[in-house]
Amino acid sequence: LIGLSKIFSHSKLFNEYALGHLDEYKDHEIDVLAGAFLMSKRHIIEACKGFDEIFFMYGEDIDLSYRIQKMGYKNYYLSQVSIIHFKGESIKKGSIGHIKLFYGAMRIFVQKHFGNGKGKLFANGISFAIFFRAMASFTKRVIRKIGLQIIDAILIAASLFAVEMIWIALVRDGLPFMQPSAPFVIIIFAGIYLLAGALSGMYDDYKPSKALIASITSIIVVLATYSLLPESQRFSRGVIVIGGLVAGCMVALCRWVLIRLKLLDSQTDNYSVVKQTVVVGSLQEYQHVATIFKQAGLEQRLVGRVSIAGDTDEAIGMLHQLYLLIISMKIKEVVFCEGTLLYHQIIQTIQTLPHNISYRFIGNGTSSIVGSDSNATTGETFTAEGFYQINQPYHKRMKRVVDIVLSLLLIATFPITLLLVKRGGTAIKNACYILWGNYSWVGYASVNYTLPYIKPNIITCYGLPINAIHPLNKEALYQLNYLYAKNYNYWQDVVLLVNNYKELGGL
Repeated sequence: LIGLSKIFSHSKLFNEYALGHLDEYKDHEIDVLAGAFLMSKRHIIEACKGFDEIFFMYGEDIDLSYRIQKMGYKNYYLSQVSIIHFKGESIKKGSIGHIKLFYGAMRIFVQKHFGNGKGKLFANGISFAIFFRAMASFTKRVIRKIGLQIIDAILIAASLFAVEMIWIALVRDGLPFMQPSAPFVIIIFAGIYLLAGALSGMYDDYKPSKALIASITSIIVVLATYSLLPESQRFSRGVIVIGGLVAGCMVALCRWVLIRLKLLDSQTDNYSVVKQTVVVGSLQEYQHVATIFKQAGLEQRLVGRVSIAGDTDEAIGMLHQLYLLIISMKIKEVVFCEGTLLYHQIIQTIQTLPHNISYRFIGNGTSSIVGSDSNATTGETFTAEGFYQINQPYHKRMKRVVDIVLSLLLIATFPITLLLVKRGGTAIKNACYILWGNYSWVGYASVNYTLPYIKPNIITCYGLPINAIHPLNKEALYQLNYLYAKNYNYWQDVVLLVNNYKELGGL
């Protein structure tokens, strides 16, 4: 709970939960089996009545393992069996939902088995520790999510303040600016800079050049606003221009340093960016994958095929040369074809390869390429049906920007909203829900689990409120949903919302 397991990862005393002291290539008797892959005789599971449904997610495997042991049986880890577990596919690790479910499950386990009699004090102590660990995880996630923005804001404000002080000393002979708006200009500039940076993709792709583009954009916007102010309220244009450029250079320099220290990656994980991709499989399997990439508009990423069985047609190398190919050609992604190469062979091969690249898989006879790079993010999937724009970080962020801006406008102009929007009060309520992150203004016309996830919505992708009676059949609705996800652009949300302004109280 206090993090000693990470410091002493191989210690039996401090890392007993993850069993860091055991040799993963030997069999062991252990306490807990992971729910991702376990086997038992049927009568044992029936005797202990299987998983306890009080656990929604997490903790159920610990509880089952513990109850099996209490019945007198033993749990064993078998080193000869391997699987690939796509972690983070149900819920992102470190998200608020993950924190609530994971630590909530730990609390349920402690209360269930140790909450009575002599163990009550122990259970309360564990529950107390779990609460603080959950808070620490939440704080860490917030810092990780907006930490770079906070650093940027500090650098921008510090740069503008420093330029203002130098300007006062060198140009104004020590005479300070008398305008009361001076501190607000710095705050407003920082806010505009962060917004411009987000819209330009500065937080998806950490290239230093984007910091300068955001700086120039902010200078233009602030100077344009500056011209509308009365003379008595106007702040120094020189400080704005020079300070803005210095701020851009400082942010760009910070990006460069963080990239050099490998705390940031100058590359982005977007599928729209060219990745060096190789396919491990037979010629026929490679051609199948190449067709999927082409239909998804990603054919420029393919470098070539790695042969398995010695055939050299259209092959850039052999399987035993894969590690060398990854290093020498700077490969970022490997697609393994199951068929000629079996899954256990794929798993064995991956264990010998670098861990800092993406591994994808396509099953024999399927048309879906799947993978999971991290337990903190949902794995990317693309199929022969194509590539979904709505999955991209830039489009996700712009969708959220549209949601927030419209919600704030509705709330700020609530008298007009109440007059012009049907069920105006509900529209204000919807705006609050959307600001909180529970809903989005525009989304699918019907629930669809085969397309990328979108939050519950108020307006459908073809204009009607979500709770309206749809005149179209299921096939037509699916096609509308598919086109919306595949070709998503935030501007289509803006147009839909303007055209259907009166329906914003529809939920």
